[in-house]
Amino acid sequence: MSAASWITIASGASGSGNGTVTFTIAANTGPARSGTLTIAGQSFTVNQAGGCTFSIVPTSQSVGAGAGNGAPVAVTAGDGCAWTATSNATWLTITAGASGSGNGTVTFSADANPGLVRTGTLTIAGSTFTVTQATACTFSINSTSHSFDRHGGNFNINVTTGQSCPWTATTSDDWITITSGASGTGNGTVRISVPDASPSILPRTGTVIIAGITFTVTQHN
Repeated sequence: MSAASWITIASGASGSGNGTVTFTIAANTGPARSGTLTIAGQSFTVNQAGGCTFSIVPTSQSVGAGAGNGAPVAVTAGDGCAWTATSNATWLTITAGASGSGNGTVTFSADANPGLVRTGTLTIAGSTFTVTQATACTFSINSTSHSFDRHGGNFNINVTTGQSCPWTATTSDDWITITSGASGTGNGTVRISVPDASPSILPRTGTVIIAGITFTVTQHN
């Protein structure tokens, strides 16, 4: 006879003299298991390999730039099938469901993003879950224009942004020179220089693009 519900005697449940017992086993959707048959007073052990499979829904998610919780991730698994959830990014934290058995739910939180768009992953029940966080980078400059007389000179423009936000300053006008601050990360200063100019070529207007913002330069008599 069988002592396990998943093992069934197919033939030879009884006999006299020599004989043969055959049995069938049900599919295993959980962890490895063992069961026994008692045949002619002797114990016969059946070992069945694990049949655990796992899936998660969804497999990715986008979150805002601010600190907060993401939407729960559903784990589907067979009864008794154990799984874990871990973070692979310092800015992502598992808040619930770090381990489980069978069906379950994983929740996580994201730290505020100090810079550009970033991507991190969680490993949930052996599957990769991808989190994309929006950028927090916004830029401003303390002035959008400056006027020089014919003698030229120097001028500083302050850039304000998040601590990990990169920016550049460029110009296509050959009479405007960026003497410092051609690139930076976080708050910074761009210094421009305009040379002395002949009245015959004045007035003139040029631009400097700073962190994506147009700064207008004029020079006049």
